[in-house]
Order: sequence, then C-alpha cells, then structure tokens
Amino acid sequence: MTDSSAVYAAIRQFIAFDDDDAARLRGLAPLFAVHGPALTDRFYTKLAAEPEQAALIAGRVEALKQTHLRWLAELFAGDYGERYFAERWRIGLAHVRVGVRPWWVEAVTSFLRSEGLALLEAHIDDPAARVAAARSLLKILDLDLMIINLAYADDRVDRLCRFTGMSRKLIERCIAQGG
Repeated sequence: MTDSSAVYAAIRQFIAFDDDDAARLRGLAPLFAVHGPALTDRFYTKLAAEPEQAALIAGRVEALKQTHLRWLAELFAGDYGERYFAERWRIGLAHVRVGVRPWWVEAVTSFLRSEGLALLEAHIDDPAARVAAARSLLKILDLDLMIINLAYADDRVDRLCRFTGMSRKLIERCIAQGG
C-alpha cells in the first residue's frame, strides 16, 4: 500500500469532514439501522438485475446482505480514523479480488447516495438539519468511494510491478511523468 492514508487525511481536510459530520452521522445511525435492511434488499435486488453483478453475487446474497448491513452500521458509527480507513481499504481490495469492476463501485455509490438522501428527506422534517445531514452523508459516501478507488489503483500498480518486474518506485515515477 502506498501512503494512501495520508491522501485520506488530506481529502478529509479538503472536504472539511470534521467532528460535526461525525456527530451528525452518529445521529443518523438509528434511522439507518431501522431502514438499512430494506435499503440493503433494494440494493441486492438492483445488483441481481444486472447480469455481470448477478454472476458475482450468485449463491451469496444472504451473506452479502449481512456484510452490507455491517458496512452500513460502520458508516454511521462515528469513528473515521485510521481503523476506518484500513477497513474500507480491505473492502476495496475484496471488491478487486472478486472481480467487481471499478465503475460498478461508482454506480453502487450513486445508488446509495440517492437512497440515503431519500431516507433523509422522508424522515428529517427540519430543512436545515436535513441539509446538514445530507452533506455529511454525501461526504462519508464519497470518502468511502475514494478509499475503494485508491485500493483499486494500488492493486493495479502492484499487478504492473509483478508483470513487468519493475519497481513500484519506477512505475510511480513513470506515471507521475506521464510516460
């Protein structure tokens, strides 16, 4: 792994993901605990409708639903430090390992943004609180996506190193130089 955790810290700072966001997300935990199973069911129904994704989840949907619910609980647990980063990195590598293409991760995140925002709209009456909660939700989903994308990129560099026999440092230097 490159120093992606430093990138994570820099991005958190850049998007101003702070303690207030963490507190708002913790406050959303009960809402997503109640509605998470239905959201997860819709998520896996949608995945099963796509042939490529259906093949990846075949025979494992119930176990994957439990994994998704744990992920959802962690999303609202309020701890977004190194342990959170490491767990999301592991999730990214698991997606790589089973063959989920990166654009499906992007599409899934879009689905989760829409579903999450719909939940907030349906259950938070105060407009200012709803907007603040939505911003925090979008930030954490984007951070999760960023970590997963970093894991994909890191895996690709590792594969290139193994394939070419070149050092990681040399490959990263070539990438940085555009050639």
